[in-house]
Amino acid sequence: MKKRLIVLMTTAILVIGGISVAYAQAKGYVNSNKMNDNVSYRNTSNFNNMVKIMKENGFSGAAEAMEDKDFDSMNKFMSNLTDKDYKKMMDIMKNNGYAPMTNMMESVSRQDMVNVHNSMMGR
Repeated sequence: MKKRLIVLMTTAILVIGGISVAYAQAKGYVNSNKMNDNVSYRNTSNFNNMVKIMKENGFSGAAEAMEDKDFDSMNKFMSNLTDKDYKKMMDIMKNNGYAPMTNMMESVSRQDMVNVHNSMMGR
């Protein structure tokens, strides 16, 4: 019975959310082009900030691989990352405003994080 109630509530929330978005777009409250530009800027800004932080803290090789979109080098870096370097990376991220990402990284082992990274890179 509880599962059924949860499924019904989840479905209702999703339907209401979908209707709200459709209504907002129809009324012109949501400008999807403007939203996409803002998201693109934030992603670029976050990417550039992360590259800068990595370079300043001894991970310049990995930062350059990210800038060049050199996925093979990024995978090699992640695969050869020691536990000490992994901890250092998490400390750097935590101290530079990326605590939520650090919390996620702390919730899994270094090897699990390497596996996640490799799966994101299509390996």
